[in-house]
Amino acid sequence: MWITRYFLGILFVAMLLAAAIDLHSTYVENLDESEASAIICAENVTRMLDLECSLDQIVSSPDDEIIEEAREILHEQCTSGRMDYIYIYTVDKTAMTRYYYVCGGYSDKENEIAENEFSRHTRPIIQLLDGEEELLAGGRGLRKGLCDNRYGDDIVWIYPYYGPDGKLLALIGMDYNVNRLIRDVASGFVHDIIPFSILLVLSMLILLYYMQHRIVSPIKALSDSMQEFARDTGIKPQPLNIHSNDEIGEIAQSYEKMADDIISYVGNIEALTREKLENDVQLGVARGIQNGMVPEKFDFDGAGFSISAMTRPAKAVGGDFYEARIRDDGSVCLVMGDVSGKGISAAICMAMMKTAIKEEMKAGLSPAEILNRANEELCDHNPENLFVTAFTVNMDPATGTVVYANAGHTYPVLIKDDPELLIPESGTPLGLFEDTDIKEHTMTLLPGQGIILYTDGVTEAVNPRNQFFGTDRLLEAVKCVPAGTASSKDYIMEVSRKVGDFCEGNDPFDDMAVLVLLRQDIGITQLSLDQSSFEEVKKAVFSVAGKTKETRRALLACDEALTNIIRYSQATELEYSCSASSGLLRVVFSDNGIEFDPVSVEPEDKEFELLEHGGMGLRLMRQTAESMHYERSKDRNILTLDFKV
Repeated sequence: MWITRYFLGILFVAMLLAAAIDLHSTYVENLDESEASAIICAENVTRMLDLECSLDQIVSSPDDEIIEEAREILHEQCTSGRMDYIYIYTVDKTAMTRYYYVCGGYSDKENEIAENEFSRHTRPIIQLLDGEEELLAGGRGLRKGLCDNRYGDDIVWIYPYYGPDGKLLALIGMDYNVNRLIRDVASGFVHDIIPFSILLVLSMLILLYYMQHRIVSPIKALSDSMQEFARDTGIKPQPLNIHSNDEIGEIAQSYEKMADDIISYVGNIEALTREKLENDVQLGVARGIQNGMVPEKFDFDGAGFSISAMTRPAKAVGGDFYEARIRDDGSVCLVMGDVSGKGISAAICMAMMKTAIKEEMKAGLSPAEILNRANEELCDHNPENLFVTAFTVNMDPATGTVVYANAGHTYPVLIKDDPELLIPESGTPLGLFEDTDIKEHTMTLLPGQGIILYTDGVTEAVNPRNQFFGTDRLLEAVKCVPAGTASSKDYIMEVSRKVGDFCEGNDPFDDMAVLVLLRQDIGITQLSLDQSSFEEVKKAVFSVAGKTKETRRALLACDEALTNIIRYSQATELEYSCSASSGLLRVVFSDNGIEFDPVSVEPEDKEFELLEHGGMGLRLMRQTAESMHYERSKDRNILTLDFKV
């Protein structure tokens, strides 16, 4: 176990550290004791020279008794001070020699060596000791030097001896063997550290055994059980059988309870996950159905008008809706609505209201009648007391006359050179009262002007600083689009971009929808009912879109359309308009001939050799045009061809 190795490692390091500290302290202690003994010995030898055996007597007396007496005193000092040798000598720096007057040793053997080799002997030296250098230079007090000789490594304590006149007469040398110092240190280590280390090891082994039995083994069992449980949280772990009344036992009990809780939680989470997946699937289907009823993006251009719309639910489904319809008289009818609330309830109410309003629009009712009828329908089938705000617009593209009605909806933006809010009577939201009487208002739009309908999800969009987008920012966004040259889609894109930039990534709080109706200049031009009319169309196309490969392909389709009208429509009047914007070329043909919808007719398959020279009929028109739209309005055929250029 790692914890065992950890403790053993700590024990080993602790023992090494303790040994090193003890060795160092013992060495320093013994060295200090040796120095103190050296001072005492030196003082005693000095006292001997002053009182008992003077240096002159030792140097000049031929009497061996004087030397023997001095040697005996030095021997006693060696024994009491634990010195190997004590000797009195002088140094001749010029001759590099030492002259030993008398020398005493620690033991009989060392005393014999001192008598034979040192007393009254001159010995050459190679280098002075550090202490000798200092004392010869005038130093005072005890000095230390290191000496390496044939008897081993010695610490030499050197003490000066001065005469009455203060002159250095001799040096007192005291050798302390380094090996004895090491033996003393080792002896102290054995007596002090070894018993402590043995006691420490035994204590640690007992502690490790206790930890292994009471801590490590239970924790290992807990760890193994946890790993097994982590691999499969659906299987309850085996009982741990840990019954100790300490923290480990509490942890084991808590873990077993936690495992039971996790198994229960995992089961609940799996059930909730399955339910959520089913709900997500259902919401995905509902969103697809809602997108079929209210597309997230819608663009349609007709003769004299352009319509674009977008929606963005705050959740999977929402309550904002719109409807756009071209009536039999050629007018354009629009509705924008917002159901109170969000989510599924708002989406269901929206579907009901949109269906009801769509039926009223098909019936050709005026804007006010549409909203009043829808209010009656909602009041009859509204158990949750929801309400709907709505705005209805009906425009005649030929005259620009607009009839509108408001049922508590947000005020639209009027598109013109200086955009502004259109503020009619607000009206009452649908579904609140059965006797609601919504009024109509009339205005006229010039070519290039239009109206923007939106829900409160636009103006009430919130940024991270809890600020609303508001109507002022909406008007600024509309002003950024060049009036008179932009399409309805340009307004949708600009408003959507401005709101997105303002929110700075914040999730939408409410559903958002925008619907733009833009009146366009039809620019109808009369054409003659012969093939020369194609040249006029050709000049117009080249003037607005340039002479490119795409415009030449577009003219092939225009040629086929003109040929069909001239040959088969029995028309007496033929008109056209031509415009280009945002990479799209639009050519509109209008005639008073017999009703014929080339969009709904499938072209016949013929061999290439059977096709008439100069055209390929409906198939060529469909392959060349980006889109084709036909409508019958006021006894006239209106064919709109769009091309990418």
